[in-house]
Amino acid sequence: MARPVEIGDLAVLQLPSDAQIAPDGREVAYVLTTMDLEADRYRSAIWLVGRGGGPPRRFTQGPGRDLMPRWSPDGRFLAFLSDRSGTDQLWVIPRDGGEARQLTRFAEPVTAFEWAPEGERLVVVTRAVQPEGAPDTTSDVVRLTALRYRFDGQRGFLHERRSHLWLVRLADGQVQRLTDGDWDDDWPVWAPDGSAIVFISNRTDDREWNAASELWRLRLDASGRPIDVERLSGGRAAALGRPAWSPDGRWVTAVGHFESWAGSARHKRLWIVAPDGSEVRCITEQFDATLDDALLSDAFGPSRPGLAWSPDGRWVYAQVSQQGAVRLYRFPVDGGEPQCVLGGARRILDFSLSRDGQWIAATIADPSDPGSIWLLAADGSQAEQLVDPNRDWKEQVTLVEPEELWVPSPTDGRSIHAWLLRPQTAGERKVPLVLSIHGGPHAMYGWVYCHEFQVLASAGYAVVYANPRGSQGYGEAFLSCTRGAWGEADMPDLMAVVDAVVAQGWVDPERLGVCGGSYGGYMTNWIIGHTDRFKAAVSMRCVSDLLSMYGTSDIGVYFNEWEIGAAPWEDPERYRRLSPLTYAPDIRTPLLLLHAEEDWRCPIGQAEELFAWLRRLGRTVELVRFPGEGHNLTRSGRPRHRLEHLEHELRWFRTYLGG
Repeated sequence: MARPVEIGDLAVLQLPSDAQIAPDGREVAYVLTTMDLEADRYRSAIWLVGRGGGPPRRFTQGPGRDLMPRWSPDGRFLAFLSDRSGTDQLWVIPRDGGEARQLTRFAEPVTAFEWAPEGERLVVVTRAVQPEGAPDTTSDVVRLTALRYRFDGQRGFLHERRSHLWLVRLADGQVQRLTDGDWDDDWPVWAPDGSAIVFISNRTDDREWNAASELWRLRLDASGRPIDVERLSGGRAAALGRPAWSPDGRWVTAVGHFESWAGSARHKRLWIVAPDGSEVRCITEQFDATLDDALLSDAFGPSRPGLAWSPDGRWVYAQVSQQGAVRLYRFPVDGGEPQCVLGGARRILDFSLSRDGQWIAATIADPSDPGSIWLLAADGSQAEQLVDPNRDWKEQVTLVEPEELWVPSPTDGRSIHAWLLRPQTAGERKVPLVLSIHGGPHAMYGWVYCHEFQVLASAGYAVVYANPRGSQGYGEAFLSCTRGAWGEADMPDLMAVVDAVVAQGWVDPERLGVCGGSYGGYMTNWIIGHTDRFKAAVSMRCVSDLLSMYGTSDIGVYFNEWEIGAAPWEDPERYRRLSPLTYAPDIRTPLLLLHAEEDWRCPIGQAEELFAWLRRLGRTVELVRFPGEGHNLTRSGRPRHRLEHLEHELRWFRTYLGG
């Protein structure tokens, strides 16, 4: 008999990702990631599966994490990143077998790379300052002269080690620095003739307090030495990313927009840029969806999906977030009607296109499948699952299928998209209900496996999760309407969803819980400061005080100024009004605060402030701290911490809601 999903099943899952089809289309390389609880770390290896299916075979045998497989242009080699030497470095292995060979030995990890068209060189991205070894340091005292000096998930201070491009020779691993300066360079892509590299950088004069991302071109001579660097499209308004060259070298595509200050509150659109910067035009102006994966989950493997051109230069393939799903589209370069290659209730985590443009390899997940490797026809006419690494596990457990809901908003009658997990005990007695709120705020919940939700449903809790106004996937107007109205604009939508479920008659209205992370933590704090309907709350990596967030978050200055609609000194009353801490005296719901100690996005002081206020007020509150973890604890933190995080959440709901 199938059993309920348990917290420990998170360590059983095998998560595939980064499906890369070989140039000849005969094989697909992918990464398979698992947890090693004894070592408290992740293990991942690169696997291969034939286009026709059959048993997959493990291709790399490293003791740690191998990831980001990329085929050489002729298909003879597979380059990848591996931490087998201590940090993520560039390795290469022959396709027909043999030992993997280490190409780089930087003191800092390699974070990205791409093969040159002739297959004899690669460009890599690293924060290292020299080819081997770390520079000598004489003091551990840090002197800061710029505003942006750290970033969540990155070790150390940004000004000490900037990300730059280096050239690596396949034959002997010889490296050569390509870029330098007090800025970061990323996402390099080669021109088809190997004469230039386009990359992303922010080299604006006021870059320390803006969120710009510009498109730059580096020209190289025949020996690979830099000739010059030129900005193709940018300025402080630019927010461009994921560039890709057309097969004939006449165009560069990128996704983004030209309101960098608005961040993810604007759709990422598809832009065509001339290689000399003489022309920049948008080809998706009328397409009201973002070309990005905005779907949140807690069970997925590492990947870095970009854009893909068809070999004939007619189409550009990209992911699109729509109504809780991440779909694969192809967009005609001439500006015609986009075509959905694969839609439906699923998440396309990543994809790659074969050299002949006939086949696509993709990693796909849905609410009952944490992830599988698929082969698709490039026109969408065929779809075949090649690898399902969790097949045996899915046969052993009972997964709760989500019920789709559309609930009218009390604000304007607009339908709010939501999903409901109904526990098996719902037919026996009234059950408690937990409302989960996503982060962002401009992200979305939807059609994907979420381990947290399955654990709660298996423990006897109904779980409802929704995309209130401010969420991605429902048009740009819906996306941006929370500006200057955090909590005020979206709480009515969320409460309407709760009311709709309660009205069905099978949940206990006296046993309601609420939880969320990041912006979802902010909303959890906000809601329990404005209603006593919830009997338990779990606030994760939260925000409680917008004023202190402004100066302590790694993105606080430019993020808060746009999202709140003003700087603190321009409208301090608005910051006070929209801060959940202001309403702490009204909070009577038992509250559990879960927070990582090295979270630079929503620093732990946000939880500490609310904890201190509520303890002094004599309210029921706990703070659980996770050392050595950042903002993405529940997605990529150390395995034991992730399991403990779930255990604390379930403990709190069992204590105050029953089960």
